[in-house]
Amino acid sequence: MSEGTETRTRREEPTQATPRDSTEQDEETLGTDEDASASREQGKKTLGAEEDASASREPDESPARPRSAKGCGPDARFAGLWPAVKDVKFHPTTLEERAAFTKLLPALLKAAPERKTPPAGLEQVAASVGFRLEVWEGKQDTFWVLREKAERLRGAGAYVVRTGPATEDVVQVPHPWFDRGTEDIGVGLFACAPEGLRPRLFMTATAHRYHGNPGETPEDPEHPADVAHNPDHLFQEVTNLVARTLSMPRVVQLHGFGTAKAAAGQQRDQSMTAVVSSGTRQPTAWARRVSQRLVKVLGEGVRLYPEGAQVLGGTQNAQGRLLQAYECAHFLHLELSAQARKSLTSGERLARMGHVLFAPLED
Repeated sequence: MSEGTETRTRREEPTQATPRDSTEQDEETLGTDEDASASREQGKKTLGAEEDASASREPDESPARPRSAKGCGPDARFAGLWPAVKDVKFHPTTLEERAAFTKLLPALLKAAPERKTPPAGLEQVAASVGFRLEVWEGKQDTFWVLREKAERLRGAGAYVVRTGPATEDVVQVPHPWFDRGTEDIGVGLFACAPEGLRPRLFMTATAHRYHGNPGETPEDPEHPADVAHNPDHLFQEVTNLVARTLSMPRVVQLHGFGTAKAAAGQQRDQSMTAVVSSGTRQPTAWARRVSQRLVKVLGEGVRLYPEGAQVLGGTQNAQGRLLQAYECAHFLHLELSAQARKSLTSGERLARMGHVLFAPLED
């Protein structure tokens, strides 16, 4: 850590995720599937059994321009955070990148509440490891954006800091291209959150989860580009820096699932629209409250893990496991069905979801 960086009180921090047993493997690979077999066919992303005919984007295309929430149009530049898959040549995170972000993230997060321009010298720090530090000025917000230079796309992620008043909430999209629609929802929740409930940070992967190695398939034992399961990725380092810098961060991580696959030998509940989890088998008060209130947004198909659903709990999620080490940090793993993701194209419904996710914690 750089000198002066505040270190949060931590429990004993897990190091490397332990190998998954067969039950957890089913939970994770089936749980966040957009139907892996269909994903291998021509590299397309799917929406499970409910795939929309309009979802015909090829994997070498960037995700569509983020949709507008009611009364707010997300900056069109957000779409540029996701390059074409074919342009990304994945490389593991380097020690130099870690050192640079140890300087960048705490400095940006600490300065963001009080100023619109980044602290001097940080642009050069970002450039030294192939990142650009950009300032996006909009009608409502000014954002500081860390993203890879076009000539050095290697799946290191993209990170957007909101300046001015904001909560200590973080929105994460770990599987763009694969969990279709989560990038649109994530941008909408971040950029167009209700006033007084606007998150401080948006984080997204910039490589397809199964494009870390040449010829990689979902059945391979390791997926280095999958930020949600690679604890050595820069995405994990940024999550760690957030937890060490903010006083009480809450991380909402968005995923998608299909309904056609069997889980643990049984057909998945077709009425399930969402699974809310704290990433553990003991739900937190936040997860319980969100699951209860999301019913008014997504219907009766909302389930709390593990009480209402035994799958999709994200118990092997790298960020969830990391944040368990911090007493003041909170993690929410949110799985959305294809039907739920399509319903969130409504700006009004997305705003209601933001009220549920980012409402202050109750004592």
